[in-house]
Amino acid sequence: MTSQSALIASEGYGRLAREFIPESHRGLPMVRILLPMWGDHDGSTVRWSEYVALDEELASLDWWDVVERNAEERPEIRDLVSCRGELDAATVEGLSEAVGDAELMSLRWMGYAGNPFTNDPVRVFGNDFFPAVLRRDDLLVGERVPEFAWDEDGTIAWGTHLYPDSLILAGDIARVRRVHADPRLDTIVVRPDEDVLPPSSGD
Repeated sequence: MTSQSALIASEGYGRLAREFIPESHRGLPMVRILLPMWGDHDGSTVRWSEYVALDEELASLDWWDVVERNAEERPEIRDLVSCRGELDAATVEGLSEAVGDAELMSLRWMGYAGNPFTNDPVRVFGNDFFPAVLRRDDLLVGERVPEFAWDEDGTIAWGTHLYPDSLILAGDIARVRRVHADPRLDTIVVRPDEDVLPPSSGD
């Protein structure tokens, strides 16, 4: 499952949404899953949809733009911080259902504290990642989501930045429709060749 033909560019920097998805899955419909922000003091989670109507936005939406639009009337938004890829309970439930019974190959950045070292890393966008099989039960509250994941059958994949505030998820039409309709997740439909994935607000 780690064949190079399935992977992302080894160097450079991803910008367009499709560039974060393995070539084998780029023909699938895509959505951007917006990971909740955290309260700076109490650790509570706050969804993007509490500040912006997602059905009126493009998938290139940048959190800093959301802040600037809302800061005058709702200054508490400036105290919110990115989850930096760490999953809350609602997102774990929604993403786990999206994965279903699929077995995915995943890539996790080796630079995070506590992540294992490998002498044979996979290089993506100039960074080293370690590969591992991922199943739905491996998605845990408080743990970082793998930056890249895909299945062999061409039915689901996702990709993102380091310390991400969102994921680009590609999937078969039925799966993407379920994800987009899932009330536990904030999502926007992606135009793969037009929408960009803004730099993570967690960096």
